[in-house]
Amino acid sequence: MKRGLMRFKYIAMVLCSVGALSSCENFLNTVPLNEIVLENFWENEEEVNSVVMSCYSGMAQGDFLTRLMLWGELRSDNVVEGVITGEIPYVNNDQLRDMLEGNILPNYYIADWSCFYRIINRCNTVLYYAPQVLERDPDFKVSEWNYIKAEMLTLRALCYFYLVRSFRDVPLVLEPTIDDSEEFQVAAADPDVVLNQLVKDLQEAELSALKEFPQGTSSVYSYTKARVTKQTVWALLADIYLWMERYDECVTYCEKVIAAKIEDAEKGNMSYAGNYPLIANQKLTSSNNVHQAYNQIFGTRNSFESIFEMPFGYNYDVKRDALRSYYGALDNPIATMTAATFIAEGAAEGNDLYKSSDIRAIESFDVTGTSIYPIHKYVCASISDNGGVGYFVSSYSNWIFYRLTDVMLMEAEALVERNDSVDGNPTDLAKAFDLASSVYHRANLKGDALTFSGEFATQDGLRKFVLEERQRELMFEGKRWFDLVRKARREGSNSAMLDLATRKYTSPGTVKSKWIKPDMLYLPIHEDELKVNLLLNQNPEYVTDKTITTAK
Repeated sequence: MKRGLMRFKYIAMVLCSVGALSSCENFLNTVPLNEIVLENFWENEEEVNSVVMSCYSGMAQGDFLTRLMLWGELRSDNVVEGVITGEIPYVNNDQLRDMLEGNILPNYYIADWSCFYRIINRCNTVLYYAPQVLERDPDFKVSEWNYIKAEMLTLRALCYFYLVRSFRDVPLVLEPTIDDSEEFQVAAADPDVVLNQLVKDLQEAELSALKEFPQGTSSVYSYTKARVTKQTVWALLADIYLWMERYDECVTYCEKVIAAKIEDAEKGNMSYAGNYPLIANQKLTSSNNVHQAYNQIFGTRNSFESIFEMPFGYNYDVKRDALRSYYGALDNPIATMTAATFIAEGAAEGNDLYKSSDIRAIESFDVTGTSIYPIHKYVCASISDNGGVGYFVSSYSNWIFYRLTDVMLMEAEALVERNDSVDGNPTDLAKAFDLASSVYHRANLKGDALTFSGEFATQDGLRKFVLEERQRELMFEGKRWFDLVRKARREGSNSAMLDLATRKYTSPGTVKSKWIKPDMLYLPIHEDELKVNLLLNQNPEYVTDKTITTAK
């Protein structure tokens, strides 16, 4: 298949409907069984649902998940090179080594965005063709189409948001491309144009998105977490508004998510401490007590705190192998990436990032290492009363796009930047501290309680605390690089964020000198895309004498 924005004459369709699926494992692990000529398709509800399923299943593929990890973590201060042995799916080892050292070229796989545009095109295809099924199939109701439309608009927006944050200048395509004979030439849109389109689409999606989908037949699998709901729409809107520095709107949508979670907790008679319905992290009561909160989030999966996640099956499969290969598992403990030494060294006793009471260190990486610290975020920890640590297979943890603590910390960041006060009282700062400290205290039950005083009552102090708390809570979840870029954009300079991002290097000066220019915060466009679409211009920091940069 040609690289580019997914041009094809036939559409691969998954021949099963939503109603026929017994679990989210089937829901996402099905593969295309046939290719159906477009003209003979779009006759009934089942065919609509099959293409909808292909949008979700495409996101569970290794190439897509690889980019979620690499775009969000590779250039951050969270990860360094592990021990690479043999050939790893989706990875050219030399390229990975280069990228971890701050070198990225336009022919590297990390610059290939085609898997994102493949999903965008599938979403566009549903949005364009599905309405005609309303006239052909009386069983396909307008209400069903409306929530499917909300799903497609949201998945498309999610893909574009990753693209804008990673490349900045990207083509905005809102109609399907279905024929190889089409001459595909689309210039990159201004990122503000793309972001405003995403906001418009998500505001439309908000009107008809379902509050929740039905539970699957297994307690482990839940459509509510694996498919777009109103909470997904709100969380994504909050994230986009935070990126756009529209803090009022960010706070509004974060509050919608939190209010919905509180309502759900009260309906389910879920007990929780404090102002936010966080899963309790139970104190140790036995010699092998599991840290309940993080076990539920990453081990059991589809936790109460989850908003939207990518599920994988219990059995080993190639889709989940991307996560296993890059981050590791019990049978592959030292993978291509491990925790940065400065983060992990001394974490068990307390270091500059983690206090000794913070169980997220144990949950995130092997604290017992001496020079290499394998990532254990997706392998659950069992902690004994005497401090001993054991690990067990986590049933192939899901990839989480959004969860409650992420949204709480988004709101905290927005409040710190807005920094409104009433009669001289720092109301925004106080609220930001309440949100961030609640996340902190859940992970530090044995530690000292923080108070809204001293540096925690100042804007600069809270900026630092919230950013660090996002790093501690969301480590290895594909968030850190984007957090750092957001900091650089807000400050109008790369300097401060580079001081953080390059801490993992023994000699950071070389990388700093490369990344100091604003354009270097973004990836190059893959050289194959430039050959196919002559209206694209390469990121100027990656232009060479051989680069195709302008239309002929």
